[in-house]
Amino acid sequence: MPTTEQILQGLTFAAHRFEFLAIFWHIVFLLLLVMIAAGRKPNDRAIAMILVLPLTTVALVAFRTQNPFNGIVFALASLLMYFLGWQVPATRRKIKWDFYSIFGVLMILFGWIYPHFLPDPGWLRYLYATPLGVVPCPTFSLVIGFTLLFHGFGSKAWMLALGIFGLFYAVVGIFRLGVLLDTGLLAGVMVLLVHGIRFKKITEA
Repeated sequence: MPTTEQILQGLTFAAHRFEFLAIFWHIVFLLLLVMIAAGRKPNDRAIAMILVLPLTTVALVAFRTQNPFNGIVFALASLLMYFLGWQVPATRRKIKWDFYSIFGVLMILFGWIYPHFLPDPGWLRYLYATPLGVVPCPTFSLVIGFTLLFHGFGSKAWMLALGIFGLFYAVVGIFRLGVLLDTGLLAGVMVLLVHGIRFKKITEA
């Protein structure tokens, strides 16, 4: 089993080696946010499918950097969330601005500028090069943020599955790796799980 230092070094190497991928995901999600702000929101299923993709690239990066555990877990997470995402109705809805959606925006920002593992950091690089789609915690933070923003796309299963995967990595990050910054992810996970547990689907008469 690798040591804590070896795991952290591996994640830092991945963030450096695949910075181009992180930049790509920043551009993709910036375009998505601009589209949403302009009122041209894709349907819920399309957004859910987009959110699966950075989970998939985390798996690919993990395999490329000799981290088979993360590779396997994220591959499984991608497959499960892909399946659940296809069950999401292809509906378009306005954002309901309440506690969950506002907290979702905060989680998006947290994942967007997540500073850990970024080599030779500069404040400007936090805006475009933090390891989205490269290492687990910022990726989960952003995906959870979008999920909260759109109230889980009306899918209890999506919220609970994503919350369980996120909870595992938040706990590992805080207590195994000593990355206290991951308390932010833990907070997002708790809000998502509460929302998922309390969620009741409204059916039309």
